[in-house]
Amino acid sequence: MSATRTLTTRPADEASAGFHQSWFPLALASELGAGQVIGRDVLGTRVVCYRDAAGRAVVQGAYCPHLGADLSVGQVVDGQIRCAYHHWRFDCAGRCVDIPAGDKIPPGARIATYPSAEAWGLIWVFNGAVPRFAPPRIPGAEERELVYETHLRGTRNTDPWVATSNGVDFQHLRTLHGLAAVDPDAVRVGEHHIDYRIESPVFVQEGLITGVNTFSQHLSFGDEDMFMLFSGAPIAHGRTLGFYVYGVRDTGRGRDAVADKLESVGRLVRQLIAEDAPVLDTIRFRPGVLVASDRHLARFFKYVREFPRAHPPDA
Repeated sequence: MSATRTLTTRPADEASAGFHQSWFPLALASELGAGQVIGRDVLGTRVVCYRDAAGRAVVQGAYCPHLGADLSVGQVVDGQIRCAYHHWRFDCAGRCVDIPAGDKIPPGARIATYPSAEAWGLIWVFNGAVPRFAPPRIPGAEERELVYETHLRGTRNTDPWVATSNGVDFQHLRTLHGLAAVDPDAVRVGEHHIDYRIESPVFVQEGLITGVNTFSQHLSFGDEDMFMLFSGAPIAHGRTLGFYVYGVRDTGRGRDAVADKLESVGRLVRQLIAEDAPVLDTIRFRPGVLVASDRHLARFFKYVREFPRAHPPDA
Protein backbone atom coordinates (compact mmCIF):
# COMPACT_ATOMS: atom_id res chain seq x y z
CA MET A 1 0.00 0.00 0.00
CA SER A 2 2.79 2.44 0.86
CA ALA A 3 4.40 1.72 -2.53
CA THR A 4 1.17 2.75 -4.26
CA ARG A 5 1.07 6.03 -2.35
CA THR A 6 4.66 6.70 -3.35
CA LEU A 7 3.84 6.10 -7.02
CA THR A 8 0.84 8.40 -7.11
CA THR A 9 2.22 11.30 -5.09
CA ARG A 10 2.83 14.45 -7.14
CA PRO A 11 3.67 18.03 -6.12
CA ALA A 12 0.56 19.78 -4.88
CA ASP A 13 1.44 22.84 -6.90
CA GLU A 14 3.77 21.97 -9.76
CA ALA A 15 4.04 25.60 -10.85
CA SER A 16 5.51 26.59 -7.49
CA ALA A 17 8.13 23.82 -7.76
CA GLY A 18 9.54 25.13 -11.05
CA PHE A 19 10.87 22.91 -13.83
CA HIS A 20 13.32 20.01 -13.79
CA GLN A 21 17.01 20.90 -13.93
CA SER A 22 17.67 19.09 -17.17
CA TRP A 23 19.02 19.73 -20.68
CA PHE A 24 16.16 20.73 -22.99
CA PRO A 25 16.24 20.92 -26.80
CA LEU A 26 15.24 24.34 -28.13
CA ALA A 27 15.80 24.33 -31.88
CA LEU A 28 17.39 22.57 -34.81
CA ALA A 29 20.99 23.73 -35.08
CA SER A 30 20.50 24.06 -38.83
CA GLU A 31 17.91 26.79 -38.19
CA LEU A 32 20.45 28.96 -36.41
CA GLY A 33 22.68 30.50 -39.03
CA ALA A 34 25.16 33.33 -38.45
CA GLY A 35 23.29 36.54 -37.70
CA GLN A 36 19.96 34.80 -37.13
CA VAL A 37 17.86 35.07 -33.97
CA ILE A 38 15.34 32.45 -32.85
CA GLY A 39 12.76 33.09 -30.14
CA ARG A 40 11.36 30.14 -28.17
CA ASP A 41 8.77 29.81 -25.42
CA VAL A 42 10.23 27.40 -22.87
CA LEU A 43 10.19 26.77 -19.11
CA GLY A 44 7.19 29.06 -18.74
CA THR A 45 9.14 32.03 -20.09
CA ARG A 46 10.74 33.07 -23.40
CA VAL A 47 14.34 32.94 -24.60
CA VAL A 48 16.35 33.90 -27.65
CA CYS A 49 19.04 31.85 -29.41
CA TYR A 50 21.77 33.26 -31.62
CA ARG A 51 25.41 32.59 -32.45
CA ASP A 52 28.26 34.63 -31.01
CA ALA A 53 31.19 35.91 -33.03
CA ALA A 54 32.88 32.48 -32.78
CA GLY A 55 29.76 30.65 -33.97
CA ARG A 56 28.79 29.23 -30.56
CA ALA A 57 25.10 29.07 -29.68
CA VAL A 58 23.97 31.52 -26.97
CA VAL A 59 20.64 31.28 -25.11
CA GLN A 60 19.39 34.31 -23.17
CA GLY A 61 16.20 35.76 -21.73
CA ALA A 62 14.08 37.26 -24.49
CA TYR A 63 12.88 40.47 -22.89
CA CYS A 64 14.87 43.69 -22.87
CA PRO A 65 15.14 45.09 -19.32
CA HIS A 66 14.48 48.61 -20.67
CA LEU A 67 10.80 48.34 -21.69
CA GLY A 68 10.35 44.62 -22.26
CA ALA A 69 10.71 44.42 -26.03
CA ASP A 70 11.14 40.87 -27.38
CA LEU A 71 14.78 40.51 -28.41
CA SER A 72 13.86 37.85 -30.96
CA VAL A 73 12.81 40.67 -33.30
CA GLY A 74 16.21 42.32 -32.74
CA GLN A 75 19.48 41.85 -34.55
CA VAL A 76 22.84 40.21 -33.96
CA VAL A 77 25.59 42.85 -34.11
CA ASP A 78 29.21 41.75 -33.76
CA GLY A 79 28.05 38.50 -32.15
CA GLN A 80 25.83 40.27 -29.58
CA ILE A 81 22.07 40.70 -29.38
CA ARG A 82 20.66 44.19 -30.01
CA CYS A 83 17.13 45.25 -29.12
CA ALA A 84 15.08 46.43 -32.10
CA TYR A 85 13.34 49.15 -30.07
CA HIS A 86 16.10 51.43 -28.72
CA HIS A 87 19.18 49.45 -29.84
CA TRP A 88 20.39 48.56 -26.37
CA ARG A 89 22.99 45.84 -26.96
CA PHE A 90 23.88 42.94 -24.67
CA ASP A 91 27.00 40.77 -24.63
CA CYS A 92 27.05 36.99 -24.38
CA ALA A 93 27.12 37.14 -20.58
CA GLY A 94 23.93 39.22 -20.58
CA ARG A 95 25.45 42.62 -19.71
CA CYS A 96 24.26 45.73 -21.53
CA VAL A 97 27.32 47.11 -23.32
CA ASP A 98 25.83 49.93 -25.38
CA ILE A 99 23.01 52.46 -25.15
CA PRO A 100 23.10 54.60 -28.31
CA ALA A 101 21.39 57.54 -26.56
CA GLY A 102 24.60 58.00 -24.56
CA ASP A 103 23.10 57.35 -21.13
CA LYS A 104 25.10 55.69 -18.40
CA ILE A 105 24.41 51.96 -18.43
CA PRO A 106 22.45 51.01 -15.28
CA PRO A 107 23.74 48.06 -13.22
CA GLY A 108 20.38 46.33 -13.67
CA ALA A 109 20.56 46.43 -17.45
CA ARG A 110 21.11 42.70 -17.87
CA ILE A 111 19.41 39.70 -19.42
CA ALA A 112 19.63 36.16 -18.10
CA THR A 113 22.12 33.86 -19.82
CA TYR A 114 21.49 30.12 -19.74
CA PRO A 115 24.01 27.28 -20.06
CA SER A 116 23.74 26.05 -23.63
CA ALA A 117 25.23 23.36 -25.85
CA GLU A 118 25.04 22.07 -29.40
CA ALA A 119 24.80 18.32 -29.94
CA TRP A 120 22.97 15.88 -32.21
CA GLY A 121 21.87 18.69 -34.52
CA LEU A 122 20.08 20.48 -31.68
CA ILE A 123 20.57 23.59 -29.56
CA TRP A 124 20.16 22.63 -25.90
CA VAL A 125 19.51 24.78 -22.84
CA PHE A 126 19.96 23.82 -19.18
CA ASN A 127 17.54 25.00 -16.52
CA GLY A 128 19.98 26.19 -13.89
CA ALA A 129 22.96 28.45 -13.33
CA VAL A 130 25.43 25.58 -13.75
CA PRO A 131 24.75 22.27 -15.56
CA ARG A 132 24.49 19.30 -13.20
CA PHE A 133 25.51 16.82 -15.92
CA ALA A 134 26.63 16.64 -19.54
CA PRO A 135 24.24 17.03 -22.50
CA PRO A 136 22.51 13.84 -23.67
CA ARG A 137 24.39 11.15 -25.57
CA ILE A 138 23.40 8.03 -27.47
CA PRO A 139 24.83 4.78 -26.09
CA GLY A 140 27.21 2.81 -28.24
CA ALA A 141 28.69 5.63 -30.30
CA GLU A 142 30.09 9.14 -30.28
CA GLU A 143 28.37 11.79 -32.36
CA ARG A 144 31.28 12.00 -34.80
CA GLU A 145 30.94 8.26 -35.51
CA LEU A 146 27.41 8.51 -36.88
CA VAL A 147 25.56 9.77 -39.92
CA TYR A 148 22.29 11.07 -38.51
CA GLU A 149 19.25 13.24 -39.13
CA THR A 150 17.49 15.54 -36.66
CA HIS A 151 13.83 16.53 -36.90
CA LEU A 152 11.17 18.55 -35.13
CA ARG A 153 8.36 16.33 -33.89
CA GLY A 154 5.99 19.13 -32.84
CA THR A 155 4.03 20.01 -29.73
CA ARG A 156 2.12 17.79 -27.33
CA ASN A 157 -0.11 18.54 -24.34
CA THR A 158 1.90 16.59 -21.77
CA ASP A 159 5.08 17.13 -19.78
CA PRO A 160 8.22 15.93 -21.57
CA TRP A 161 8.92 13.13 -19.09
CA VAL A 162 5.64 11.45 -20.03
CA ALA A 163 6.94 10.41 -23.46
CA THR A 164 10.34 9.61 -21.94
CA SER A 165 8.68 7.02 -19.70
CA ASN A 166 8.23 4.92 -22.85
CA GLY A 167 11.95 4.15 -22.62
CA VAL A 168 11.30 1.82 -19.68
CA ASP A 169 7.71 0.87 -20.52
CA PHE A 170 8.44 -2.56 -21.98
CA GLN A 171 4.76 -3.55 -21.87
CA HIS A 172 3.84 -0.94 -24.48
CA LEU A 173 6.55 -2.16 -26.85
CA ARG A 174 4.68 -5.45 -27.09
CA THR A 175 1.09 -4.19 -26.96
CA LEU A 176 1.21 -0.90 -28.89
CA HIS A 177 4.13 -1.52 -31.24
CA GLY A 178 3.90 -5.31 -31.61
CA LEU A 179 7.60 -5.78 -30.86
CA ALA A 180 9.12 -8.86 -29.25
CA ALA A 181 10.44 -6.80 -26.37
CA VAL A 182 12.41 -8.32 -23.50
CA ASP A 183 12.47 -6.75 -20.04
CA PRO A 184 16.00 -6.11 -18.81
CA ASP A 185 17.10 -7.99 -15.73
CA ALA A 186 18.25 -4.71 -14.22
CA VAL A 187 17.61 -1.01 -14.81
CA ARG A 188 20.26 1.15 -13.19
CA VAL A 189 18.97 4.38 -11.69
CA GLY A 190 21.62 7.03 -11.09
CA GLU A 191 21.45 10.61 -9.93
CA HIS A 192 20.84 12.04 -13.41
CA HIS A 193 20.56 8.98 -15.66
CA ILE A 194 18.77 5.66 -16.04
CA ASP A 195 20.27 2.95 -18.24
CA TYR A 196 19.97 -0.71 -19.13
CA ARG A 197 21.37 -3.28 -21.51
CA ILE A 198 19.59 -6.30 -22.99
CA GLU A 199 21.55 -8.99 -24.81
CA SER A 200 20.39 -12.06 -26.67
CA PRO A 201 21.98 -14.29 -29.33
CA VAL A 202 20.39 -12.15 -32.07
CA PHE A 203 20.29 -8.57 -30.78
CA VAL A 204 21.59 -6.04 -28.28
CA GLN A 205 19.60 -3.09 -26.93
CA GLU A 206 21.17 -0.30 -24.89
CA GLY A 207 18.77 2.25 -23.44
CA LEU A 208 19.61 5.54 -21.73
CA ILE A 209 17.44 8.20 -20.11
CA THR A 210 19.28 11.48 -19.53
CA GLY A 211 17.68 13.90 -17.11
CA VAL A 212 13.93 13.44 -17.24
CA ASN A 213 13.21 14.28 -20.85
CA THR A 214 15.60 12.44 -23.19
CA PHE A 215 15.55 8.77 -24.15
CA SER A 216 18.22 7.41 -26.47
CA GLN A 217 19.03 3.88 -27.55
CA HIS A 218 21.32 1.71 -29.60
CA LEU A 219 19.89 -1.37 -31.28
CA SER A 220 22.19 -3.96 -32.84
CA PHE A 221 21.03 -6.89 -34.99
CA GLY A 222 24.07 -8.81 -36.16
CA ASP A 223 26.18 -6.25 -37.99
CA GLU A 224 23.29 -3.74 -38.33
CA ASP A 225 23.29 -0.86 -35.82
CA MET A 226 20.56 1.72 -35.28
CA PHE A 227 20.74 4.79 -33.06
CA MET A 228 17.85 6.95 -31.85
CA LEU A 229 17.23 9.90 -29.55
CA PHE A 230 13.88 11.37 -28.49
CA SER A 231 13.67 14.55 -26.41
CA GLY A 232 11.35 17.36 -25.47
CA ALA A 233 11.34 20.75 -23.79
CA PRO A 234 8.52 22.11 -21.59
CA ILE A 235 6.93 25.15 -23.19
CA ALA A 236 4.99 25.42 -19.94
CA HIS A 237 3.71 22.86 -17.45
CA GLY A 238 1.74 20.31 -19.44
CA ARG A 239 2.95 21.33 -22.90
CA THR A 240 6.05 20.05 -24.74
CA LEU A 241 8.04 20.84 -27.87
CA GLY A 242 9.58 17.60 -29.16
CA PHE A 243 12.47 16.56 -31.40
CA TYR A 244 13.98 13.26 -32.55
CA VAL A 245 17.24 12.00 -34.01
CA TYR A 246 18.13 8.77 -35.80
CA GLY A 247 21.38 7.54 -37.25
CA VAL A 248 23.67 4.76 -38.43
CA ARG A 249 27.40 4.23 -38.24
CA ASP A 250 29.55 6.28 -40.59
CA THR A 251 31.49 3.87 -42.81
CA GLY A 252 33.89 6.60 -43.90
CA ARG A 253 32.65 6.38 -47.48
CA GLY A 254 30.29 9.34 -47.34
CA ARG A 255 26.61 9.85 -46.59
CA ASP A 256 25.44 8.24 -49.85
CA ALA A 257 27.00 4.92 -48.82
CA VAL A 258 24.63 4.64 -45.84
CA ALA A 259 21.63 6.49 -47.28
CA ASP A 260 19.45 3.38 -47.60
CA LYS A 261 20.23 2.21 -44.05
CA LEU A 262 19.56 5.69 -42.70
CA GLU A 263 16.21 5.87 -44.47
CA SER A 264 15.29 2.44 -43.11
CA VAL A 265 15.96 3.57 -39.54
CA GLY A 266 14.05 6.77 -40.23
CA ARG A 267 11.00 4.78 -41.35
CA LEU A 268 11.10 2.72 -38.15
CA VAL A 269 11.38 5.82 -35.95
CA ARG A 270 8.55 7.60 -37.76
CA GLN A 271 6.40 4.48 -37.41
CA LEU A 272 7.04 4.31 -33.65
CA ILE A 273 6.18 8.00 -33.28
CA ALA A 274 3.00 7.59 -35.34
CA GLU A 275 1.89 4.61 -33.24
CA ASP A 276 2.54 6.49 -29.99
CA ALA A 277 0.84 9.70 -31.14
CA PRO A 278 -2.87 8.75 -30.73
CA VAL A 279 -2.17 7.75 -27.12
CA LEU A 280 0.26 10.47 -26.05
CA ASP A 281 -1.67 13.24 -27.81
CA THR A 282 -4.84 12.45 -25.84
CA ILE A 283 -3.62 10.96 -22.56
CA ARG A 284 -4.57 12.40 -19.16
CA PHE A 285 -1.40 11.07 -17.59
CA ARG A 286 -1.97 9.81 -14.04
CA PRO A 287 0.29 7.02 -12.70
CA GLY A 288 -2.30 5.13 -10.68
CA VAL A 289 -2.95 1.41 -10.44
CA LEU A 290 0.34 -0.26 -11.34
CA VAL A 291 1.15 -3.97 -11.61
CA ALA A 292 4.28 -6.08 -11.37
CA SER A 293 5.10 -5.54 -15.06
CA ASP A 294 5.37 -1.80 -14.28
CA ARG A 295 8.31 -2.25 -11.90
CA HIS A 296 10.71 -0.29 -14.13
CA LEU A 297 8.11 2.42 -14.73
CA ALA A 298 7.61 2.72 -10.98
CA ARG A 299 11.30 3.43 -10.47
CA PHE A 300 11.22 6.01 -13.26
CA PHE A 301 8.27 7.84 -11.67
CA LYS A 302 10.12 8.00 -8.36
CA TYR A 303 13.25 9.25 -10.15
CA VAL A 304 11.22 12.01 -11.86
CA ARG A 305 9.48 13.02 -8.66
CA GLU A 306 12.80 13.36 -6.79
CA PHE A 307 14.71 15.03 -9.63
CA PRO A 308 15.92 18.58 -8.78
CA ARG A 309 13.78 21.49 -9.95
CA ALA A 310 14.31 25.22 -10.25
CA HIS A 311 12.66 28.30 -11.68
CA PRO A 312 14.39 29.73 -14.76
CA PRO A 313 16.30 32.92 -13.92
CA ASP A 314 13.90 35.24 -15.70
CA ALA A 315 10.60 33.49 -14.96
